[in-house]
Formats: sequence, C-alpha cells, structure tokens
Amino acid sequence: MFKNVKTRWLAVLLVVMLLATLAVGCGKSQEADNVPETDQSAAQKTVDIREIADAYFAQMPEHIYKINSPELKERIDAGDANILIIDIRSPEDYAKGHIKGAVNIPFAKMHEYLDKIPSDKEIFVYCYTGQTAGQTVAIMNMYGYNARSLHFGFNKGWVGENNFPVDTVENELPADVKPAEVDKEIASILKDYFAKLPENKNIITSEDLQKKIDAGQDMMIVDIRSPEDYAKGHIKGAINIPFKEVNKHFDEFPKDKPVYIYCYTGQTAGQTVAVLKVLGVDAYSVKSGFDLGWVPAGLPVEK
Repeated sequence: MFKNVKTRWLAVLLVVMLLATLAVGCGKSQEADNVPETDQSAAQKTVDIREIADAYFAQMPEHIYKINSPELKERIDAGDANILIIDIRSPEDYAKGHIKGAVNIPFAKMHEYLDKIPSDKEIFVYCYTGQTAGQTVAIMNMYGYNARSLHFGFNKGWVGENNFPVDTVENELPADVKPAEVDKEIASILKDYFAKLPENKNIITSEDLQKKIDAGQDMMIVDIRSPEDYAKGHIKGAINIPFKEVNKHFDEFPKDKPVYIYCYTGQTAGQTVAVLKVLGVDAYSVKSGFDLGWVPAGLPVEK
C-alpha cells in the first residue's frame, strides 16, 4: 500500500513539474512573439539600406555616376533611344530652354515620379550646376536605376562651357513603363529623401560654413578630394576621406551633430550627402565645392 501511495505521489509530482515547464516555455515563446513586428522590420531595413549604401561606393563605375556635355550631346545627336534625360530645374527655367528631349521633374518632387521612370533606359539628370543632380542620381541608383548626372549642370556645363543648343518643346515621360523593382520599405526611405527635403536643399554656402567655424560650432567637416589635393590646402578642421572610400568610413560619421562635405565643385559631395542622409547622418554639401566656392570666396585655407 505504501509503495502504491509513493508511486502515486511521484506521478503527481512529475505532472506538476511538466506543467510548470510548459508554462515557462509558453511564456518565453509568447514573450518572443510579442516583440513588435515593426521594430524587427525597421531593424532589417536599417541593415538593408546600409548594404545598398555600401554598394553605391563599392561598385562605383569609372565614370563616378557623371557624364560630360559633349558625350551626352553625341548620344542625343545619334538618336540614342536607350536614354532618358531628366531636367530637375524649376518648370519656369525648363520652359525657357532645356536639353533636347529632356522631361521636367523638379528636384523637390522626384519622390512622386520614382515609380514612373523606365528601368530599361540609362538616365541622365541635370540641374543648374550639378550639385542637386548629384543628390538625385545617388538616390536613383540606390533605388535601382542606372543614373548619371551632367557634369557642371545646365548653366556651366551645357550652356556655359559648350554653348550647346537648347530646346523649348515640352516632353513627357514615356507611358506604360516598367519602373525599378525595390522593396516597399526601402522605397519609402528613399522617397522620403525628396519628400522631406529641407529648404536649403542640403547645401550650405562657403560663407555660412565659415561663420559656423568662427562660432566654434560642434560639427564634422569632411574633404572628399584626393589626399594629394587635401595636403595642398583644405578647410580648417576638415578631415580627408576620399570620395570612393566613403563607405569604408560610414561608422565614423556622427549622428548627433552636422556633417559638412565638400569636393572640388559640389557634385560628388552631393552624391555623398544623399547617401549619408538615408543612413541618418545630418549631412550637407558645400555649395560649388572647394575650387568654385571656397577658394573664390577668399576664405581661409590650411595645410
């Protein structure tokens, strides 16, 4: 009898222990299930956009996402059907004269058209001087398009240096196009670049940057020119990270203070700023760069 009672108690004890184990296990499972799906998704998208940003620099072509005016004109004159030209200037300036065949999509409205652009064409983007076009092609390439900006833009490149002809015929985007394929949440991040564009268009003048330097503002200044040109002279306090190596230094860019980027004329700095912005860096490019902005303004240079 005693043996039977003992056996029964052991059986009860085992059942209690099993139920307790299941309860703990279910609790842990439920706890894991309760991790907000949006948080998991956001973390994954942070990783994804970082990989896309890294690829932008790691897979950079020899033309560094730019084309000069004579080369573009040659392709236009040859009737190249595999290209699309986008003028991101104001509608008013587009109407006064633009490159033959160009369609007008104002810079601040690019997010409304990213899914209306053909992915089977090479895209050439131009603005006034090349700086906002640089930002645009960075976003477009990360979106999945094959895009390049016009060197020196419309004012200095197409008209200024070359005096190439302009057209006034208004052109429309082709209909029934197949846009670039991109993850919905990544697309949202990239579209937000234009949708949330600040009034200064992520550009600062040389004079305003000098005022911030004089005031001792906590900031980071990055010279993305070659080490040789950096050594010859640069903005006070600037560190040198060559353009093609920016992705190797992503973790060095702070997210708690502004970062000011400059190159030679502003175009590659524009590209760099766009990439850093989608990574959460408060970045701005120096208007017209070191050669056409800082030096002509007669501002201090240190070696």
